[in-house]
Amino acid sequence: MADGLQRKTRQAARAVVMTDAAEVLLMRHKRPDQAGDFWLLPGGGRKRGESSVSAVRRELWEETGLALHQRPPLVWKRTHVFTRAGVGTEQHEDIYLVLTPSFQPTSAHNIDLSEVGIFMEFRWWTVAEILASKEIFGPRNLGRLLATLLAEGVPASPLRI
Repeated sequence: MADGLQRKTRQAARAVVMTDAAEVLLMRHKRPDQAGDFWLLPGGGRKRGESSVSAVRRELWEETGLALHQRPPLVWKRTHVFTRAGVGTEQHEDIYLVLTPSFQPTSAHNIDLSEVGIFMEFRWWTVAEILASKEIFGPRNLGRLLATLLAEGVPASPLRI
């Protein structure tokens, strides 16, 4: 790579979990560089042979306790590069829209020991709160993306963000 870092590639699936009141569920995690924390959409890496939809269903159950039965629309595609413990990762994310009644999220089903210690809390956010916040979000322009999604609806094909 041009920056001299070896990178691995990872496929992932995430979800915009949104209530009828347009509240979005986010999870606060420690940053990969351990310099603070940030808020991100629930989801994570795909297992070998796992489809993106299967991965988002599994991740939502493990991370939030939400059982997803329908096939959600794919709204965004994102490539994100990060470094954790000196290893660079180029992550390709499929991001789905999951509409749900409000619920009390739980990480009780999460068996991934690598996430112990980096997950800090859940919070339901409005788009206005995200736009007004000084917190860090992943993706960084999440507030604007959500505002567009609410105003324009599900895109005909997923947007590259």
